Amino acid sequence: MKNALRGVFDRQIPNYGDYNLVVAFRHGASIGDGTGTAFVVGYRWKPAELMIAPTDLSGITSAGVPSDVNMTNLAHALQWEDGSYEVGTSTGRVFRFGLEAEPVLDIGPGTPMLLEQTDDLVDFTAFMEAFIALA
Repeated sequence: MKNALRGVFDRQIPNYGDYNLVVAFRHGASIGDGTGTAFVVGYRWKPAELMIAPTDLSGITSAGVPSDVNMTNLAHALQWEDGSYEVGTSTGRVFRFGLEAEPVLDIGPGTPMLLEQTDDLVDFTAFMEAFIALA
C-alpha cells in the first residue's frame, strides 16, 4: 500500500525522492470515507516544505492538483486542540488535516487495508512542530 501511495505522489511531484510521506485525512472526515478525503502529504526538513497531494483512495490515483507550502508562501501553520493541523498559503489555500498511526484505508468495496505509519507519524509530528515554529 505504501508503494502504491508513493507512486501517486511521485508521478505528480518534482524531486519526489526528497520527501517523506504520510497519509492524512481532511478534518472532519474519516480516512475511509471515500473519494477525495485523503491526502498524501510529503514533507522535507531542508528546505522546510509540505507537498499536499489530494488522493482518491478507491482508485489509488490523484484527486486534484498538489499544493506546495513552504517558507515563501506560508501564511500560517498551527495545530488545533483536537490534534489536527492547519496550514495556509499567501494565495488563500487552506488545508486542515489529521493523521492516524494505523488508519484503515477503504481502497474499494470490501477491501479495507491497514496502513502502518506509526514511526512516520512520530517524525511528521516533530517536523510540524518545527514548521509551526517557523511560521
